[in-house]
Amino acid sequence: MEELRGGFQIAGLDMSFGATLQTLVDNVRMNTVFVINGAGTEVVSHTISQNDFFDGQVVSQVGKGSGNTIMELTPNGINLVGMKGVSGVVVNDSKGFTSVFHTATKNAILGSVVSNASERDIQQRLDIGVQINNMPALRAAQQRHAITESLAR
Repeated sequence: MEELRGGFQIAGLDMSFGATLQTLVDNVRMNTVFVINGAGTEVVSHTISQNDFFDGQVVSQVGKGSGNTIMELTPNGINLVGMKGVSGVVVNDSKGFTSVFHTATKNAILGSVVSNASERDIQQRLDIGVQINNMPALRAAQQRHAITESLAR
């Protein structure tokens, strides 16, 4: 995970940040891992998994590299033109239509759900990891400073 984290320095602290956004729609899970650095936020990976298979349920990935566009899979009455280039997943079954998108901008990590379905269990979770990479060096410098100050008295 350390290689996946972005990082930058603030006040002498060498910090690394990573985030995982998870959306669960009934039995379908979408995870997206992000790197947060001084230049902004970058998507590292998207994974989609399906725990159980329900009769008549169709799960389709949309966006870059999937071969599907959201426009092809969206039912009439829902306009997702603004999400045309965003990667995500679409769940279609007897409950209705649900789409999930995870995106990142320079200032935000966004999880979007659009649905006309009834009785869906939808959950979102965002985990952010922070690591201070040079903590041992900072502690050693602090100890040297304390020793130097005590000897100077």
